[in-house]
Amino acid sequence: MQYKQSLRRRITFSFALFGALLSFVIASGVYYALEDVEEELVKRGLDRELEHFLRHGDKKLGTTRQINADIMLYYVNEAQKKILPDIIRTMPLGHSDFEYEAQLYYTLVTNTDEGTVYLIRDATAFEHLENTIQMSLVASVIAATLIALWLGNWLSARVISPVSALAQQVSAMTPGHRKQTALAWQYAHDEVGQLAATFDTYLQQMEDFIQREQEFTADASHELRTPLAIINGAAELLLENPDLSERALGQVERIARAGERMQSMLEILLLLAREIPAGQHMHPEVCVVQDVVQEVLEQQRFLCQGKPLTLRSEVISGFELNTSKTVLTIVLSNLIRNAVNFTERGEVTVKVTHHAIEVSDTGIGIEPEALQHIFERHYRNPQSKGNGIGLSIVKRICDRHGWQIDVTSEPGSGTRVTLRFASPAHQNSHSRST
Repeated sequence: MQYKQSLRRRITFSFALFGALLSFVIASGVYYALEDVEEELVKRGLDRELEHFLRHGDKKLGTTRQINADIMLYYVNEAQKKILPDIIRTMPLGHSDFEYEAQLYYTLVTNTDEGTVYLIRDATAFEHLENTIQMSLVASVIAATLIALWLGNWLSARVISPVSALAQQVSAMTPGHRKQTALAWQYAHDEVGQLAATFDTYLQQMEDFIQREQEFTADASHELRTPLAIINGAAELLLENPDLSERALGQVERIARAGERMQSMLEILLLLAREIPAGQHMHPEVCVVQDVVQEVLEQQRFLCQGKPLTLRSEVISGFELNTSKTVLTIVLSNLIRNAVNFTERGEVTVKVTHHAIEVSDTGIGIEPEALQHIFERHYRNPQSKGNGIGLSIVKRICDRHGWQIDVTSEPGSGTRVTLRFASPAHQNSHSRST
């Protein structure tokens, strides 16, 4: 069962409910006990009056006498019953009760050798007393519920205060800061203390993991940058060699492009490996979006070789972004590469619009079942030859920078990926198509 309310509210509600139920049960017991006692007292009183009359009273037929303030006696034979009120004349033998003119009466009817004795007792005073007690019981239930509510609220605050304090301490923690104070010693050896000890253990494991990741990131950065620099430098020297054949030159250009792509990928992977809050970047800069789009398109045109495929851009409304050019390049390169890989003929269009970039293609599209998984790491479309990490990297970059990415696709008709940016640094409205 899923609880939507806070723990304090649940404790308070439980106390109030328990108090209300307990007081209601007690009040109901008192009420029904009072009903029984009232009836028993009235009946016993009538029995004693009847016994006294039969032993010591003047048993003259036709007698009508007020025995006391609330008891009336009739002693009649069959012929004299006409002197009785109609409602009494039909009363059965034994004890019974009736209401007359908003008043409650109890009767006791018994036969003797000469006639019939009728005892009628006015129980209105008992009824008024009973109503008063009923109102008192209702007031008691309400008072007990309110007291339980107050007590539950006060007690829950005392009980929950260690949990609230622990929650605030945990929320203030930042994994990776080794100087953070342990939690368990600050609490008693109870359930909260055990929870604090669990948090300490988990935090230690997180810090160890972060340290290993940071060490790996630093080592990878150091070990990979040097061979990449050598590869890129060698490729540049080879490209300057006029003696290279056209085929060899093409191969060297591919090596140079792969080296540049690997260098950019290394930078962005190192950036993603570090815990930087969303919207903050390692090297804040301003990039012109339409220029980055054009540059990426030129870098990716070689992918279209051998395909009846057009790669073009369209600028509806250019703007600038407060972000690293490398970051935007990695995102666009992955999106354009995916579009080209899944499009055999037609065109891939990159459109720069107001606060957004659209990458659309006329390719095979994506099935609805696969569409919801495309950003999952290592997920591969059955028709894909990749390793399933490109779009997951794109999604992580977008989440890190607060960009929104939406994908719409229709199988057999193509796919459209839209990047929306929250607040561009500067916007200049003009149109351009390439």
